[in-house]
Amino acid sequence: MMQQEGTAMRFNSLKTMPKNIIRDTIHSIERNNLMSAASVVSVVAALLILGIFLILTINVEEVTKDIESQLELTVFLQEDFTDEQKDTIQDALDDSDLIESVDFESAEEALENFTVSLEDYAPLLSGYNSENNPMPASFIIKVKDPEDLDAVQELAMQYEGEGVEYVRYGQEYVDMLIKFNSFTNTLSIGVLIVLSLISVFIIYNTIKLTVFARRREIGIMKYVGATNTYIRTPFILEGLFLGIIGAVIAYLVIRVTYFYLLGVIGTSSFLPVDASLASPTVVLSQLVIFFMLYGGIIGAVGSVVAIRKFLDV
Repeated sequence: MMQQEGTAMRFNSLKTMPKNIIRDTIHSIERNNLMSAASVVSVVAALLILGIFLILTINVEEVTKDIESQLELTVFLQEDFTDEQKDTIQDALDDSDLIESVDFESAEEALENFTVSLEDYAPLLSGYNSENNPMPASFIIKVKDPEDLDAVQELAMQYEGEGVEYVRYGQEYVDMLIKFNSFTNTLSIGVLIVLSLISVFIIYNTIKLTVFARRREIGIMKYVGATNTYIRTPFILEGLFLGIIGAVIAYLVIRVTYFYLLGVIGTSSFLPVDASLASPTVVLSQLVIFFMLYGGIIGAVGSVVAIRKFLDV
């Protein structure tokens, strides 16, 4: 009979253990509300700063792709090119597997298109005609893959002096964006490390104070036979919850701010050519996963380090 009662008591204890652990976790956060708030604020601050860098990185990549997809390579012809040279160059370009399309623009068409692009300033070109046209004829090339621009440029430059004057395309803008993207990636990693250490340190101190405040209660629990897991789990959950709470707050702030920025930038000519910022779906779906993982891991790590050092179980 006593054995059956002992078994029943152990079974009841196992059933109530999860409730007790959650209750202890909530009570611990309430007891140390000031340090808990500091832990949440540290996670929020870290994630807000990281979120800014991540959004910047994602959008630089998006703008770079947009610009690359719109890049055209222009092969300007010499003023005295012959029809034979023109046909030879066009045949070489048409035969290339790297090129999607080739359009010839005569000097007259170039002057007309340039005049239209000037809009209100078009009268400035009214004195130019077919006899004194300053615009050169050219081939406008669209490549299949932006990475092939250099190869197509080399192909066209084979005819330099034999009809081709020079070749131009906007690769300098892409190179600038790629360098800036590399810089933001490196900076983001550095900021991530520094802010993570700060967040872990604050959560570590929060859990340390919690352990110190409950040292007598912990001693009683050990005396009556509480397992190490039972004692440690509330502290780990406390750090985990604090990290996730901070992540949720940071995500909501970033979400509202990003939608606001899209509205402001969308009404300006801030971006080059027709490039656009990354859609909220792309950005926020990546951020919410990263924020939740980051907040939970930082909180749990800070707790584990604290209890291993200050909780001798």
